[in-house]
Amino acid sequence: MKLFDKFQAGVLTDRYLETVLADWRYTGLMLVQAPLLAALAVMVFLNIDRANEGLYFLMVLSIFWIGCMNACREIVKERALFLRERMFNLDVGAYLFSKVRVLGLMGAVQVGLYAAVVMRWIDVRVAVGWLVIGLLFTMICGTCLGLLISSLVKRSDYAVGIVPLVIIPQIIFSEFMIPSEQFQGVSRVIFTAMPARWSFEAMVEFAQTAPDVFRAVGHLLPMLGYSVLFLAIAYPVLRMQRL
Repeated sequence: MKLFDKFQAGVLTDRYLETVLADWRYTGLMLVQAPLLAALAVMVFLNIDRANEGLYFLMVLSIFWIGCMNACREIVKERALFLRERMFNLDVGAYLFSKVRVLGLMGAVQVGLYAAVVMRWIDVRVAVGWLVIGLLFTMICGTCLGLLISSLVKRSDYAVGIVPLVIIPQIIFSEFMIPSEQFQGVSRVIFTAMPARWSFEAMVEFAQTAPDVFRAVGHLLPMLGYSVLFLAIAYPVLRMQRL
């Protein structure tokens, strides 16, 4: 059984890409976020001249936030068009794929810009390939979460307002609040479930003098799992929507 209509996916991807490129001011603003946030991180960590766990967490959280913000309005802002096309057999799977494909491309550019700025000035201690791969997994996860948010709300401002509610817990339930072993009960479950936690641990492992690549990649796999989960929830939500 095919997951989506490939022809529709191609047409929708082309149309969405044209829309994104046509709105060059907004697209440019989105793209410039990454190097600006990277420059701010550099300003801070130049004071110690090398990476530490704080930088890895900041990088992961920044990229996760960018991915979520990229996507959080991309469905809700065209809700009327989506619902009309649903009346003419629009394939929801193809629609979601087109969003992930174009936003993933933009996210890859943002990751490249972010990594380039940070690595130019800071000794990150992570091989450039693994750094980019780790941040790409993080970006895709944030993007899929943003698409889920966008599928659930009815107004763009609601979507933007929800993003801090999913980003701030990534900070609260992190090792930068209390040591991981001190999380107990429900807080332990939430700590374990935080997507950014897994990407951060992958970065820490990649930064070791002799990193265990299999262990580090194993930390990234939950990010992929979360991405699939977010899309799997968004799919039936969108299928149930009607004019």
